[in-house]
Amino acid sequence: MTPWLLLTVLVALVNLTALHVVRGRWSRVSWVLLVASLAGTAAGDAVGRLTHVDALRLGDYQVLTASLGAQLTMLVVLLIAALLPGPGSDD
Repeated sequence: MTPWLLLTVLVALVNLTALHVVRGRWSRVSWVLLVASLAGTAAGDAVGRLTHVDALRLGDYQVLTASLGAQLTMLVVLLIAALLPGPGSDD
């Protein structure tokens, strides 16, 4: 279980860092993005195991589907954060 946990954390951090490099900034949503990246990485690995996707595997760990899951969950979080009213709005 420990190698799976270590790989999940590493893949999640790499994806989070890549997203922040592309965006060019850190924001208050970064902590939520970290949680979303961890959850998406775990879910992506599970989906990869269930669908038997063998692209970019590291042992039993499905790196490609884990990365896709992390990126998709972080994208959903960013879209939800963009739709919510900002601080100081009276809506």
